[in-house]
Amino acid sequence: MWQKAIPLTLVICFFAIQGQFLSQSSESPDFSVSVNLVKVPISVFDAQGNLVDNLRREDFRIWEDQAQQEIRSFGVDKNSVSVVLLLDTSTSEKTEFKKIKEAAKEFVLALSPNDRFSLITFNDEVQLVQDWTNNTKELQKALGKVRSGLRTALYDAMYLAAGDQLYGVEGRKAIILLTDCLNNESHVDFRQASLAITQSQASLYVVSKTIMAREEAKHERRVIMLSEIYKRLFGDDNYIDEFFKKREEEMSGLAEGTGGRCFFPTDYEQIKGVYKEVARELKSKYYLTYISNQELPPDSYHKISIEYLAPATKILYRKGYYHQPRLMKDRGPRLSIIR
Repeated sequence: MWQKAIPLTLVICFFAIQGQFLSQSSESPDFSVSVNLVKVPISVFDAQGNLVDNLRREDFRIWEDQAQQEIRSFGVDKNSVSVVLLLDTSTSEKTEFKKIKEAAKEFVLALSPNDRFSLITFNDEVQLVQDWTNNTKELQKALGKVRSGLRTALYDAMYLAAGDQLYGVEGRKAIILLTDCLNNESHVDFRQASLAITQSQASLYVVSKTIMAREEAKHERRVIMLSEIYKRLFGDDNYIDEFFKKREEEMSGLAEGTGGRCFFPTDYEQIKGVYKEVARELKSKYYLTYISNQELPPDSYHKISIEYLAPATKILYRKGYYHQPRLMKDRGPRLSIIR
């Protein structure tokens, strides 16, 4: 009898000890293995500016910090996307304001049913008008709450969209920013706003109204005075053109560095078409993944380089990422919520 009981006792003790060990290890593990799987969105364009489909994994080479990486997976990303729709509402023109809201509505309708969106507007302050939802009817209600303002907190809006609204959001992320690239009310600067967007790993798409704003600005008294000063100091009367050119280059560089891009419509009717194009691109976005073979200290930035071996005019992809970024908790701007 004892000979039969001993093995059973041993078995019971073994599972008891093993269960205790697993319980302890799940509560406070002595060690952990971190695998840094990096996902990189990619878009390839032909000479006519059209997206190239039927991309092949074997046509890509990828490096991180100049060290070649092994592509683990590749294909069209069918996962749902979380989109922050970021609207500049500083305009005072009612007709323009109406067209902006119409374009926003059509963009959301063009998304896939499982995609979700939120709506943030900015003028004198940054306001969360609609929190995360995939209910398109909610957008119509939210747009009814939107009011125009006078000044423009552009950089605060970028900062809060990335650092607050996208904080803790996993999976595919995108920010669609409608702006004239003017900023005159923010607590943070362009560098801080850019850092927040890069750390969020969201793809930034900028719908820039600079072509329209440039012409309007030439008739503003304040801008005319600045232009005259610039001309006297530098002997050049291209102050306005140079100003907007710099803003466009900043935004284009930031957008393309995240795997997104910048659009320059010439009138408000074109904005609708741009939004639809962005929605189509989000649905057909390719990606590749790799497991980094580099040392990755916390809050370290790592540069990504991709080579495409087949003929193409342009390739856009995320140019880098922060590993375990140190988030800034003491920021000045706050996101207002419209009830």
